[in-house]
Amino acid sequence: MLIETVILALLVSLICGRKISSLGELVLREFWLVPLALLIQSGVYWAAVRGIGLGPGWVSPVLDTGSYFLLLIFTIRNRSLPGVSWIFLGILLNTLVIGLNGGVMPVDPSFLPEASRNALLAGQGTHGLMASLTHLSFLADRFYLDILGWDKQVFSVGDILIDIGIFLLVFRTMGSKTTLEIKVSK
Repeated sequence: MLIETVILALLVSLICGRKISSLGELVLREFWLVPLALLIQSGVYWAAVRGIGLGPGWVSPVLDTGSYFLLLIFTIRNRSLPGVSWIFLGILLNTLVIGLNGGVMPVDPSFLPEASRNALLAGQGTHGLMASLTHLSFLADRFYLDILGWDKQVFSVGDILIDIGIFLLVFRTMGSKTTLEIKVSK
């Protein structure tokens, strides 16, 4: 939902008269942590889907959970920016759920097609099926959104907070509506 949130924030900002050029002035500290975290997450996901072991069984969960710590460091370094506190809180909640559930994000199986449920039962991917032993299940991927023409989305409370933060970051960074200066003559 991140891409959709960025697009929505851009559209709303432009409709409100904000300037897209203001995004060029956004300075993100330690930005390299974001692509590094995404690279780690992609590698862990790729290996899991293909059934390739990355070493002992603990390596993938540690790498996946560790990538979220990189994102937390990034948000801490950028906490003065608008919306970043929301992003931090969302990432923190997702990190807690993933860390307490063996390095996978639990997902409500009722929202998944049978093929996806079977893949998760086989240990493929970076998600796991929510069960009675799931820790912090109320923070797991338990919400579902199906908008006509878009991919179906399963998401968590943390994802919602991240999306709110991303929206605020883009909207506020694009500046306030351009105001006309009115001169009053005496």
